[in-house]
Amino acid sequence: MRKRGLALAMTAALVVGTLAGCGGNSANTSGSQAAQQSEAQTADGEQSREEVTLSAFIQQSVTGESGIWQGWGAQKLHDDLNMKINFDPTGNEVESKLSQYLVAGELPDIIGFKGLDQAQLAMDAGMLLPLDEYQDQLPNIFGEEVYQNAVKYSQDYTSGGSGKLYIMPTAIGPTAYNAYNWVPLLQWSVYKTLGKPEINTLEDYLDVVEQMVKEKPTTPDGEKVYGFSLFSDWDKYTALEISTLSFMYGIDTEYVSTLMETNIITNETKSLLADDSFYKRALKFYFDANQRGLLDPDAMTQTYDEMVAKLSSGRVMFSWFSWLTGTYNDPNAGHVNNEEDPDGYASVVAKDMKLYEAPDQTIGRNWYFGISKSCKNPDAALEFLNWLYDLDVCQYLTNGPEGVAWEKGESGEPVITNWDIVDQKTEMLMPEDVGGGAFQDGVYAFNTLGPQAATELDDGFTLSYRYWPSTIERDATKTKMKVEVNEWLGTTTLAEYLYANDMVGKSTQAVNMVQIPSDDQQIIETQIGEVVKKYSWQMVYAKDEAEFESLWQTMVNDAKGLGLDQITEYYTTEWNNALEKVKDYE
Repeated sequence: MRKRGLALAMTAALVVGTLAGCGGNSANTSGSQAAQQSEAQTADGEQSREEVTLSAFIQQSVTGESGIWQGWGAQKLHDDLNMKINFDPTGNEVESKLSQYLVAGELPDIIGFKGLDQAQLAMDAGMLLPLDEYQDQLPNIFGEEVYQNAVKYSQDYTSGGSGKLYIMPTAIGPTAYNAYNWVPLLQWSVYKTLGKPEINTLEDYLDVVEQMVKEKPTTPDGEKVYGFSLFSDWDKYTALEISTLSFMYGIDTEYVSTLMETNIITNETKSLLADDSFYKRALKFYFDANQRGLLDPDAMTQTYDEMVAKLSSGRVMFSWFSWLTGTYNDPNAGHVNNEEDPDGYASVVAKDMKLYEAPDQTIGRNWYFGISKSCKNPDAALEFLNWLYDLDVCQYLTNGPEGVAWEKGESGEPVITNWDIVDQKTEMLMPEDVGGGAFQDGVYAFNTLGPQAATELDDGFTLSYRYWPSTIERDATKTKMKVEVNEWLGTTTLAEYLYANDMVGKSTQAVNMVQIPSDDQQIIETQIGEVVKKYSWQMVYAKDEAEFESLWQTMVNDAKGLGLDQITEYYTTEWNNALEKVKDYE
């Protein structure tokens, strides 16, 4: 998996970058000049470097925190490079914030893009550093074999035709077994109280959840319980948390285009607003939920954090992401290991579903890191980016320092030795001598790193503890609720159950190979998106089915008037091109 020799050879040629802060050097300052400026002789003759702080705007970050990076991950960076990262706030409306930077003509030093369309704007404006011109300073990116397809593809297809490497993809490598993002979850205790009724289709959840709410109308604290809840923070061109149900049926509504439905089982694509689209089915699903009084009335207006707080309190019966459980499934919440009645959000998959399984990310996913051309200290930024793609650093940021939460046994197999730190990932349990903070403070600020968590390292084990043999064995009996769920499924993992019942839709890397449209077309897409978002939420809260259908037709007509057919034709052609292109990378 790794060409260590090449990486080490390139490391020997690395020009030590300046770390004198972002107010000194121009973007053309050479590494040797920077080193001369930042080095100072100590009393014993050794070289030392001044501390530097780089600014970063990481759009894909799930945290709204800002300021200087803190905790054990930040300490690792400081120990290795004498460097700090100052995060600009992200939170809501990250696209608008990026636009403000672009209009101002200056980006923070390190940029994390969560879409090629956003990255393209920065490339078109000439605001990103061409990374391939600094290969000697990026030995990890250009030397590790696992990254080479991603580098080549980015140069060939995501560089605006320049052949340069302006943006480096993330999450490169094999997809992990049993790692499903879109999974229907139900509160286990109430579901089993009802006798675990069979669920054959998406619509069957309505009947089951209605019974569950009758069984548990309020929490022990007296708060009202809802069958379903949503949030609109992440809406771009659609009511995103509604369209995302499509992934439970092997239909991509994100990577090819949020205005298209791409069936990765049949390789067919069509408009999200086709009359037989899944999106209409999903809207009808939540419309029916609202008609039955099962939908949280705040679904359209509440934030992600507000919705998560309800999940944490057990106020919602259904969730649609495998990780979207708030703190309800955390062991210290007292539910999953309850002696008398184990509870939590459990995977309960309808019989007709085919859960979307991500492809092996040979070219990475549609999230990228880049360096601002206006950075006053490009050598420091390059050194940081190289550090961020170092597989050993990524292993550290993912698992913590060896000897704290994990260690290697006599056979060399890594094993978690302190599950309290890992399980209680948001608690401040990391030792102060390594930097303190919570277990999640390694990766959390970036959301994703260069390699996939399932990337195999030189020792034959995966980068992340989540896929070590001992962890997989533990997961089967991790909690009392997990034991009950696995007994019900008849398997030790969800993946085993899904594959045994032909309930997996394995995707193709082609979903990440669709070229972004022109600026003019993006304007049209934005206008259509505003129409779709507006009418989608109105449809969910429509007074009756007649109004639901009327709103749908108005939405379709308005979208067509703005150029929907043109958009559909473009992505249909691009999707077919991607299916040909992918043959060279899979």
